[in-house]
Amino acid sequence: MTVLVAVADDEVSAGVVDVASKLGSCLDEELYVVHLTENEYANADERQVRDDLREQFEGKDVAFEVAIEHINRSGLRTSAAVGRQLADLADDVSINHVVIGHRSKSWLGKFTEGHTALVVADGVEVPVTVVPEDLDRSVL
Repeated sequence: MTVLVAVADDEVSAGVVDVASKLGSCLDEELYVVHLTENEYANADERQVRDDLREQFEGKDVAFEVAIEHINRSGLRTSAAVGRQLADLADDVSINHVVIGHRSKSWLGKFTEGHTALVVADGVEVPVTVVPEDLDRSVL
């Protein structure tokens, strides 16, 4: 089985990497680390995110694979659309846990975009660990 780790290019990603590494190591599970993109083919910035993630996981005591996945939904790329894509991805592979970051939003952002982590938690049938943006990483 595998832990799906959703990583964006933001300030929450370091906490997600740390939590996912600890979880994967404790559960003796492989990590499938994914960065979603709207582009059909990864551009230089997205490939750099992938390479940076590989470097971050190299020193961890856990098996992992890092990938860039294309969001194949039409329309706006809202947080809800990204969450549905991640939920679909979790259903398509042998995922037994999901780790995802969460950033607080204004009331308008909540209304117009939704929360990716909440959509994922509601859309999958496996446990979901939500890593907050203000995680104290020193306790890990």
